[in-house]
Amino acid sequence: MASRTHAPSHDPALDLFAAVRSADAQRRSHSKIVAEIARYLGALSIFVVGAVHAQQYYDAYFSVVPTIGTLFLLSFIGAGIAGTVLISPVRLIGRLVGDAALLVAALAAIGIAVGTFASLLISEYTPLFGFMESGYRLAVQLTLLFDVTTTLFLGTFVAVVAPQLIKTITTKRRLR
Repeated sequence: MASRTHAPSHDPALDLFAAVRSADAQRRSHSKIVAEIARYLGALSIFVVGAVHAQQYYDAYFSVVPTIGTLFLLSFIGAGIAGTVLISPVRLIGRLVGDAALLVAALAAIGIAVGTFASLLISEYTPLFGFMESGYRLAVQLTLLFDVTTTLFLGTFVAVVAPQLIKTITTKRRLR
């Protein structure tokens, strides 16, 4: 009688771990895609915030308003820098350094957006640095809208990338 060869038996526990690893890899891949989309949409949003401030500084003559004019110019410059870093391929200098630079730029853009949003709301009800906004004209509406979208998109980016960066840093420190 011919002997039969048996296929190696599969341990169900090993298959379960393989399935969990596969699901975890898919989840991480999905998170990375979401983070990258949020990063670029957030960059676009902060560029719009900066563009509105530039337009108001130069065309609406906010350049002559003490303090507020300077803040408009600084918002434009800061938004341009943060947005440029966010769309730049900074990870080419290294994943760790690139992610850190992107997180700093994202947090800076969120700071600009939240600061602008809060300042606009305050200036609608009380003078801010001697200036009071009156009504929600188009420039104010656009700024408020893109302040919110910047914060939401880049907040999502930070929520996905920051834990991964922290994990990488702590793992490298333990290995030393």
